[in-house]
Amino acid sequence: MLPDTKNYDNLATIQVIIYIEETLANYYKEVNKKACDILFLLNVHLCFSQCCPLCRGKDCAAFIGYYYREVIDEKGTYYKDFPIARFLCRRKGNKRIIRHKTFSLLPYQLIPYSKYSIAFIIKTLEARHIKGLSIYKLQEYLDTFSSTTISIGAEQLLGFKRFIKNAIDKIMMSQYYQEFTAKVRGEGTEQGLLKGFLGLIHTFECCKIKPSIRGPCALGYDYYLQGGGYFTNAYFLFGTPSQFRT
Repeated sequence: MLPDTKNYDNLATIQVIIYIEETLANYYKEVNKKACDILFLLNVHLCFSQCCPLCRGKDCAAFIGYYYREVIDEKGTYYKDFPIARFLCRRKGNKRIIRHKTFSLLPYQLIPYSKYSIAFIIKTLEARHIKGLSIYKLQEYLDTFSSTTISIGAEQLLGFKRFIKNAIDKIMMSQYYQEFTAKVRGEGTEQGLLKGFLGLIHTFECCKIKPSIRGPCALGYDYYLQGGGYFTNAYFLFGTPSQFRT
């Protein structure tokens, strides 16, 4: 029997990116409303039994259930109760770990504190800045593939642009992808950088897993692994997780 998760609602938590071999729709179908550990439900190539992400202890991390959040996937499907797995650190390793007592597993397609998936944001910005659609035409375009009505206005588009600009800044500062960033620089203007990024993002290949994966989500996951992943509590390329928010 799982622990009563309401007892852990007020504990500080960190977020860990995981790669899943599923679309968000399939993830939702397989995981939603089930009490079973996500590592058993899906083909997730992680095992926390040897090393807890928080205290590094063996046989420490314990699955305690799911919390639920809003998500809009790459096809524009809206989920009001998308499940995110959460684990408890029982501090069998480093006893000095005090503040962070739980960690959650965020599918690599998602962004902390945003209901919009990475792929949806990229698709929307491409329609606006590569295809040159007006906001009115953009709304029509979204309606052609989305199963739900999603209203995107000027404020959301500015937010999406800031989101990508922050990612570009992180890439530039990290110097992980010098060849990629040299191509992205484009005209050197903010708009040029945005278009350069959008034009190349689908060609990026993450070879750190087999088989390799391509595209925006692959870049986000590769960046996380470049920083050491959960072993070093690495920074996220897209968005800011709870452990780095002030």
